[in-house]
Amino acid sequence: MTATPASAAINSARLDDHLNALGQIGRDEFGMQRVAFSRQDVAGRDYVSTLMRGAGMSVRIDPAGNIIGRVEGTDPGVPAIVLGSHTDTVPSGGAYDGALGVIAAIEVVEALRDAGHTPRHPIEVMVFTNEEGTSFHRWLLGSRAVAGLWEPEDFAALDDDGVTLTDTLPNIGGNMSRVEAARRRPEEFACYFELHIEQGPTLHRGGFPIGVVTGITGRSVYHVDIVGEANHAGTTPMALRRDAMSAAAQIALAVRRIAGEMEVCRVGTVGSMDVHPNAGNVIPGRVQMGVEFRDERMESLAAAEVELRRTAEEVGHAEQVAIAVTAQRNTPSVPISGNMQQLVADASEMAGLEHVSLPSGAGHDAQAIAAITPAAMVFVPSVGGISHAPAEFSTPEDCANGAQVLLNAVLLADER
Repeated sequence: MTATPASAAINSARLDDHLNALGQIGRDEFGMQRVAFSRQDVAGRDYVSTLMRGAGMSVRIDPAGNIIGRVEGTDPGVPAIVLGSHTDTVPSGGAYDGALGVIAAIEVVEALRDAGHTPRHPIEVMVFTNEEGTSFHRWLLGSRAVAGLWEPEDFAALDDDGVTLTDTLPNIGGNMSRVEAARRRPEEFACYFELHIEQGPTLHRGGFPIGVVTGITGRSVYHVDIVGEANHAGTTPMALRRDAMSAAAQIALAVRRIAGEMEVCRVGTVGSMDVHPNAGNVIPGRVQMGVEFRDERMESLAAAEVELRRTAEEVGHAEQVAIAVTAQRNTPSVPISGNMQQLVADASEMAGLEHVSLPSGAGHDAQAIAAITPAAMVFVPSVGGISHAPAEFSTPEDCANGAQVLLNAVLLADER
C-alpha cells in the first residue's frame, strides 16, 4: 500500500537525535574539529553511512570520496532526485553547517519509508568531500568532482605538511587515479536540493522560519604582497620610512570602504596577514595579505577588483612601497532558477511555513552541482547569525521545519 505524499512527515525527534549524535563526533572544548580527511571526519562519515544503511539505502563511495546513498523509485527509467551537503567542518567550527543538510536528507528517506510512499524517481543522498576546503586549500572538492569541475591544482594539491591529495584520498575510500569517474552525467539527475543553515542574521532577525535562496554568491580572492624596507623603529624618521605595515593597514581599510561606504560589492574581507620580520622594534619590511570580495553579481566583483588595484597603486606611491595584487581564485556566482525557487516556496507553503527570498553569502556544494542539474537551496535560521564558530546553533524546531520543506520539495519535484 502506498500512502499519499501529503501523509509523509519528518520525525523531528529522530532528526534531532541523529543531528546531536553527529555533533558529538569531533567535538572538543574549542568546537567541532571534523576537518576533512581527519580521523574525526572519518568517524563522522562512518556514522552517516550507518544511518543511510539503516534507512534502507544502498551505500557506495565514489573515487572522489563522496558517500552516495540511494533508494530506487517506482520508475527505473527516470533520473534521480539528489539531496546533499557535507559533514566536514572548519577548525573549531559549529555542529550545524553541512551536517543539518546531510542528516535531514537521510531523514527524508526515512520519513518516506515510514509513510509507505515510494517516489517515482530514485533518491540519492550525497555527502560531499571537503566542502570547506580547509584541507589542501581546495574547497568543494567532492561536489566539483561530481560536476566535472576539477582543475589542475586539485590533482596536484598538497596539504600544509606537504602530503599529497593522491596519498590522502584512500583514507576515505577515494582513488585519485580514478577520480574522473566520479563525474556524473546531467541526464542522471532530475534536480538537486540542499538544506542549510543560513549562516547569517536575516532569517533570525526577521523571524522567518524558511529562506528561499535566490542565488549563491560569487567570490574573488586576491594575494596582496607589499614590499617596503625593514629598519630600526627607534631611529628611522617617520618621513623616511617605507613601512609595509602602514600600507597594509590602508589597504585593509580600503577593502572595508569598497564594500561598505562605496557599496561596490556586497562584502569585502581581509582575513589573513603575514608580517615580516614581525618584531615590535622593527619597521615591517614586507606584508602579505589575503583579500576577498563576495557578491551575487560578477560585474560588482569586477568593479571591486578595479578599485582594489587603484587603491594599491595610490598607497604604493604614497608610502614608497611596491605592491603586487595577484588574483588567486574567481568563483562565479550561481543564480537559482525561478522554477526551482518556486518549488521551494511551494514546499514551504505546503508545510504552512512563512518564507522569504534571500541570497546566500556563503559558498555551498549546490553551486558546483548546479553546473549539471537544476539546483535549489532551503535555508533555516542561524541563531544570532553565528556560523563557523562553536556557538553556531539552529533550534530543533527550525531544523525540523527545514527538513519538512526538503521532504515536501522532493514530493513536489517527483510529481512535476
